[in-house]
Amino acid sequence: MFSDVLKRINAQEIYKRHIDIFHAITYDNIDGLVAAFVRNEPFDIKDKNGNTPLHLAAKLNRRLLCRAVCVYAAGLDLWNSKNNDGKTPIEMTDDANIKRDLQSISTSRSSVDSHHMAYNKLLIEKKINENEEQNQNQKVILSLDGGGLRVVLQCAILLAVERELGEPLRNRIHWIAGTSCGGIMASSIGVGIDLADALRLYIIIRKRIFGGNNQKFPKHSALGIETCLQEVMGSKTLMSKCTAHRLVVTTAKVTLAPPQLVLFRSYAPRIDSKEFEQLGYFNPNKILLWKAIRCTTAAPTYFPSFNGMADGALFCNNPCIMVMTEFAKLKKIENYRGKNNTDEIGCVISVGTGIEPSYPINGIDINLTSGLTGITGNWREIIENTKNLITVFLYQCTSSHNVHVGQSREWCHSMQVPFFRFSPHLAAPFELDNCKIEDITNAMFDNEVYIRTEIKQHISDLCRLLKSMPRNTEPCNYSKITGGKGSKVGSPKSDKK
Repeated sequence: MFSDVLKRINAQEIYKRHIDIFHAITYDNIDGLVAAFVRNEPFDIKDKNGNTPLHLAAKLNRRLLCRAVCVYAAGLDLWNSKNNDGKTPIEMTDDANIKRDLQSISTSRSSVDSHHMAYNKLLIEKKINENEEQNQNQKVILSLDGGGLRVVLQCAILLAVERELGEPLRNRIHWIAGTSCGGIMASSIGVGIDLADALRLYIIIRKRIFGGNNQKFPKHSALGIETCLQEVMGSKTLMSKCTAHRLVVTTAKVTLAPPQLVLFRSYAPRIDSKEFEQLGYFNPNKILLWKAIRCTTAAPTYFPSFNGMADGALFCNNPCIMVMTEFAKLKKIENYRGKNNTDEIGCVISVGTGIEPSYPINGIDINLTSGLTGITGNWREIIENTKNLITVFLYQCTSSHNVHVGQSREWCHSMQVPFFRFSPHLAAPFELDNCKIEDITNAMFDNEVYIRTEIKQHISDLCRLLKSMPRNTEPCNYSKITGGKGSKVGSPKSDKK
């Protein structure tokens, strides 16, 4: 019931009680439904009348629980299930909002392809035809944006791709890059954590990571995230152990002005290790994976910096262009040094964590004047505008779409490489550290509607392309990579970078 990675965080003790899903719905217990999901309880059960959990939630007009069943049993399509009377869940409710929700998730939307999408489809068909020759040099790149706890949306999208693919997604990708929570997701794939376990993992440890602080600034203590990272990734796991994929994690060196982009990699060029630093590489045999992730997740105002490093989002919350540059850089160095590198980019997949709606702010001007009594001004306005300035700065740092996506797409298309971008529009703002299960469930429902109605065909096209390309046959065993059962840790201590 509980995998190795979930046992590392003691999930079998936290969620040791069996959950009756029908009972949880009857008593409006959202936490009970989440616990059932974590325990991997079957959601396709039926009562004596043939009602599924979604039928019951709809009948009781429990909108949040209807959304939760749709989200936590996403692969079952329970909204199409009929009971003994031949009724679907939408026919069991008289709540207009629930009817609208179930209609939105079950109804495909037709749309006219933009010229970008139309051209991408031409490239997909061309690439599939070329791949009939089984060119083993074609590599698939996966780029993962940052976004805090919205990583659950990213994980759900990857799970949807995996369901369509019919096999672990990690078997079809070769390069993985991530920033901030995308760095956690990338590393999870890189060490062999199943995507379904990763989603459960993020939901379980969310309050340990965003556990607050005994001081006002930053918002959260680093102890929670550092302990979790060591438990999950292993306190002694080196980046070089991630041999199945080329793994890249971004961070920013903030002890210099201006700050500098720093990359932690699971690989290095096939040259003398004494030359690594000269070419901008660290030795992956000296980089602890959990520390690399800690650096990329050190979001300003949320967590303290780590060894002079902060969140990679300061440079590239969307690391897509960066990882394509890395691909080209490695190939150039190795070929220049006589190491034959014939790898080619075959496909690029960029996955975001959602696009929040815009909202108005009053301004960012901070007006201070000096006089006989010292510095004066409208302090209420000054405080409010200071908060606005910080908000604008953080939003700009974590922006992952528009310009970044456009540049990545055009670069790919110029090389005749198919490009896929997935990131849902969110109905409401979602803070990076929002741990409320109600808000998480609502955001995941919006995401599921997006998956089912907006990108379903694109996922199908992507999977057809991936199946035509060489598989990644390198072993990727979680227990072997991270060191067996792991160990409980306290304060992180290591003399490695």
